[in-house]
Amino acid sequence: MIKNKSYTKEVNKMVTYDLVIKSGKVVSSQGVFEAHIFVLDGKIARISRVLDTENAERTLDASGLLVFPGFIDSHVHFRDPGLTHKEDFESGTKSAAAGGVTCVFDMPTTKPVVTNANLFSEKLSIVSSKAYVDFALYGAAGSENVQEVEALARAGAIAFKSYTVSPPAERISEYAGALATTTSAIYEAMEAVSKTGLVHCFHAEDDGIVQLFTKRLQSQGRRDALAHAESRPAFAEAIAVSNVIRIAKELHAKIHIVHVSTKQALEVIRAAKSQGVKVSCETCPQYLFFTKQALQKFGPYAKFNPPARDEQDVSALLDALLDDTVDIVVSDHAPHAKHEKDQGYEDIWKAPPGVVGVELRFPLLFTLSQRLGLSYTALTKKLSTNVAKIFGLQQKKGDIMVGLDADFAIVDPKEEWVVKGEELHTKAKENVLYHGMKLIGKVKHTVVRGKPVYEEGVGFEKNGRFVRI
Repeated sequence: MIKNKSYTKEVNKMVTYDLVIKSGKVVSSQGVFEAHIFVLDGKIARISRVLDTENAERTLDASGLLVFPGFIDSHVHFRDPGLTHKEDFESGTKSAAAGGVTCVFDMPTTKPVVTNANLFSEKLSIVSSKAYVDFALYGAAGSENVQEVEALARAGAIAFKSYTVSPPAERISEYAGALATTTSAIYEAMEAVSKTGLVHCFHAEDDGIVQLFTKRLQSQGRRDALAHAESRPAFAEAIAVSNVIRIAKELHAKIHIVHVSTKQALEVIRAAKSQGVKVSCETCPQYLFFTKQALQKFGPYAKFNPPARDEQDVSALLDALLDDTVDIVVSDHAPHAKHEKDQGYEDIWKAPPGVVGVELRFPLLFTLSQRLGLSYTALTKKLSTNVAKIFGLQQKKGDIMVGLDADFAIVDPKEEWVVKGEELHTKAKENVLYHGMKLIGKVKHTVVRGKPVYEEGVGFEKNGRFVRI
C-alpha cells in the first residue's frame, strides 16, 4: 500500500513538525490504513506506519478515529454580502468546520450578484476575514454579462454558474446576471466560459415548463406545499439537462450539472458520459433522504429547488452513487430566516427555496453509506477527491498524500447522535429539515492546512484563505 519514498526515508530528528496526527485510520482515495501523519508548513510532509518522532508543536491522538481528507463542499450559498440576516461567511464557514469541511465554494447569487471582476474583488474583500475554512468563489455567467466572463476568470473565479430557469419576480435581484433561460443564451454563456478552461455549472430546469406549470397551479388556487413539487416536473429537469449537454458536446465544453434530482436526468447524463461528453454531476442529501411527500410533512422547510421527487428517483440516485454516474455529493446549503420560511405554511409560493446542509453533509452520507455498502474510499471520492479533480484543485486538496494541503476531517465512526437544530452553527437553526434525525459518524476535529479550526466541545479558530486554481 505505502510506496512513496517519503514513507521510508530516514527521519531528521531535528525537524519540529507543526502537527502530528498519530494512530488514526487514514482514509484516502487509494485505500484505508493505519498510519501517522506529519505536517510541516501547512502541507502533508510524511505519512508513516511507524511513529518515529513526536517532535511537534502539537500532537493529536486519533486512536479509534477515521482520518479523512478535509471535505470540500463545492455548492454553498453563504448569503454574504447583502443577505446576511440569513447567513454570513462567518456563520457559514463555522458550520462547515463543524462538519469536517475544509474548503467551500460559494455561489455568486449574493447581493449584488457576482457578474464582473470588480464585484468579485469586493466580495472577496468582504468575506476573507470571516472565513474559518478555505474558500473559493464562483462567477456568474448569464446572457447579460458574457463580456465579463474572461475578466472574472482572471480575478480568480473557481468556476461559473448559470441558471436555465427564472426565479420568482420578487427574487430576481438575487439572480440577475446569472440567468441563461433560452437556448441561445445558454450557448452564448457556455461559449464564453469554455474559452476560460473553467468548469461551467448549470442549475438545469426548463424555464418554459416551470413557468407554465406554476401559472396553471396558481390559477387553480393551489397554495399547498405539494403544489411546489408539481410546478417543477421531473421532465423539466431532463429537458434542460439534455439541452445543456447537447450544447456542451457542440462546444467541447466542460460542464457540471448541479443538484441532479431525477431518474430521467441521470439517464441523459449517463449516456453523455459514455459518449465522451465532458460532463460531471452532483446530487445532495435532500434528494437521497426525502421524497416529495416531505412537503406534506414539513411544509416550507422541505421546499427546495429542484424539489424532492418520487421513490423511483431516490432509488435511481442511490444506484448512480454506486455506479459513479453521480460524481460528488454536495450540500447546496441555502439557509433562510424562519419568518421567511414560515410564510409558506399558508401559501407555499411565498416561502423561499433552500435547506441547511453544510454541517450535516458528512454524517448524512456516512449514515447512508452504512446502508448502501459504500466504502470509506468511495465516500472520500464523493466528498473530497472528485470535487478537487472536477474543479482543478487536485494538486492542492482532496486527498491524503505527501505534498498536498494538510486538510483533515477526523471522525468517530461509531458515535450515534440526533440532529438538534439549535446546536448547529448556522443562523438558520430554527428551520433545519433534518432536525430529530438519528445519524452515525461524528466529526471530532477539523484541520485546515495543518491548523486545527474545530475541536468538538472546545471551539473554533479561523484559518481560512482564498483558494484559486
